[in-house]
Amino acid sequence: MLAASNGAASWTPASAYTKHVDDATVHHRGFVHCRFNFYMNLLKEPLLHFLLVGAALFGAYTWLNRTVEKPSVGKTPQIQVSAGDVQWLVENWTTQWQRPPTQQELRGLVVDYLNEQLLAREARRLAQKLTFLIDDTLRRADPSDDELQQFYETNAQRFRSGARISFVHIYFSPQLRADARLDATAVLKLLEESSRSATELGDRLLLESEFRDETERSISSAFGPGFARAVFALKSNAWSGPIESGYGLHLVRVLALQEARLPSLSEVRARVLEDWKREQEQIAKERYLAQLRRKYDVVVDDDVKPFIAPALSDRIADK
Repeated sequence: MLAASNGAASWTPASAYTKHVDDATVHHRGFVHCRFNFYMNLLKEPLLHFLLVGAALFGAYTWLNRTVEKPSVGKTPQIQVSAGDVQWLVENWTTQWQRPPTQQELRGLVVDYLNEQLLAREARRLAQKLTFLIDDTLRRADPSDDELQQFYETNAQRFRSGARISFVHIYFSPQLRADARLDATAVLKLLEESSRSATELGDRLLLESEFRDETERSISSAFGPGFARAVFALKSNAWSGPIESGYGLHLVRVLALQEARLPSLSEVRARVLEDWKREQEQIAKERYLAQLRRKYDVVVDDDVKPFIAPALSDRIADK
């Protein structure tokens, strides 16, 4: 190779040039290797991982906020209830209760499902709204005496105590007797003409022979609704029958009958107050859900409309 030396051209050995190039290459490769190691070590730093994850979460949160808080101008959000949703509700109900729901039960299921969708859409505002509802309820935790009296009178049927009865009975089994009704009628005549003990008569039954202070519901549960209605219509202190039950025939003697009565407010004040609070909470909940419904267009399949149309006739949108 030609090189300058003392102002004159001269030849430089090729081996010297080659050595110079090799030294530069090694130096460059060493520099690149150091930078590579630096970046690899940096990527292993937990702090960098934390910052990257935080940035990703912040970006996702910002995007979601932009989507929810700033909907398209003039466009009402929609809630959709499809025939598939209704079928899913029916299948879940049938699995749980071993029967399909009635029309009324299905209507309630669909409306509840819609309410859940509304609440899900409002999840980020729900805590604040529920706090308001709770505070509002607590502010009215104790109604005035006039308010409670009015509530008691308006809902008097809730607090009416049912009639109660005490009686003894003699059972006659159709399986054990050729003519259970004929035998029961003969024993009734015998009881009317003598003071013979009832425990010596009739057939054995798993139920007790004497019942005390029972409601019509409890008697209906034990013997059947027809028997219960008949027994509560009997006169006291006299043998009557035969009366049919799910087991067979019975002669019945009513020992005591307490007619249904409406207790005074002072007797059931705690129960009335509890019912009043529960009703106020329900009213507040319905008011809140009504406000949510006004914010959305509800999109439903045509065969779903009959289930929710009464409650949302002004919010149902065409698909």
